[in-house]
Amino acid sequence: MNSKRFVISIVLIIFSLIGIIYAALWILPEEKYMQGEYSAWKQQKEYSLQKHAREVILLGDSRMKIDVSALELHNTYNMALAGSSPIEAYYTLKRYLNAGNTPEKVYIGFAPTHFTTYENYLDRGVFFHYYSENEIFEINYNILKYEGVDYSAEVQKYKWRSPVVYLTTLLHSFKEDRTRINENVYKEMVDCKGTIILNWQRNSDKPVIPEEAKENNFRVQQVLDYYLRETIVMCNNNNIPVHIIQLPMGEHGVELLKSTGYMQQYETYMQALADDYGISVEMHIPVYPDELFADNSHLNKQGQSKFTSNFRNIER
Repeated sequence: MNSKRFVISIVLIIFSLIGIIYAALWILPEEKYMQGEYSAWKQQKEYSLQKHAREVILLGDSRMKIDVSALELHNTYNMALAGSSPIEAYYTLKRYLNAGNTPEKVYIGFAPTHFTTYENYLDRGVFFHYYSENEIFEINYNILKYEGVDYSAEVQKYKWRSPVVYLTTLLHSFKEDRTRINENVYKEMVDCKGTIILNWQRNSDKPVIPEEAKENNFRVQQVLDYYLRETIVMCNNNNIPVHIIQLPMGEHGVELLKSTGYMQQYETYMQALADDYGISVEMHIPVYPDELFADNSHLNKQGQSKFTSNFRNIER
């Protein structure tokens, strides 16, 4: 009997703990337990839903968000999202237009790898509650249609803030309240017009080799191609000039991608977009010296200033 009571007590304690954790995930402000990148996505989402004066906007991933400083450009806002793909770019622009905005121009810039994988769809976009329910339904439909993968059950864990998904993040916040960190990140995004600035240098003698070098072939995911093309069509239908630009890589990484044929395949894809839609597409990835990179993918502050200066000439 004592053994039975002991087991029941343990079970009750476990369920009580699960209940407390689940309640905390709904009661506590997300800023208290979410990692810092969450605030950058939140600020981006809120900006896309607001009315703004006519401006040039930048869409893309972390390379666009870090490599191009909107602070150094006239009437420009960096709406790129770290770790994102054309899926996020499409819905960001759609919201922005639905809020009554008409951009002067749209520049799109993604690392080639973000045309080949949508792995961050759940880990970033859904995890940070960036999408509406209708948007998630539509994305899941298109992923199933083009890739044969069904996320309809998986996204429910995020919708209902399952401890299976958010427990680790919540437990880390007990060690460190992230409210101040998230507030600072949010403010930095506002002050820097959506741009992230990396104020450190690479601490390595190894050459700069990007994520793309892990692959021998460039194979665009059909669902990402769909969303990129739909973003271009949205711009064209609203008479918004749209340009696709390339973000810098290190010389060693570029040579590796050329040797495997990856670069040729990527440039062929870019050419197809230019031919299909008659838009401005930069074909070749700029090569920058290793000392201008903060890591294997992103420019440091000096590299950012150099590339932004070059971008300014393109923008003109």
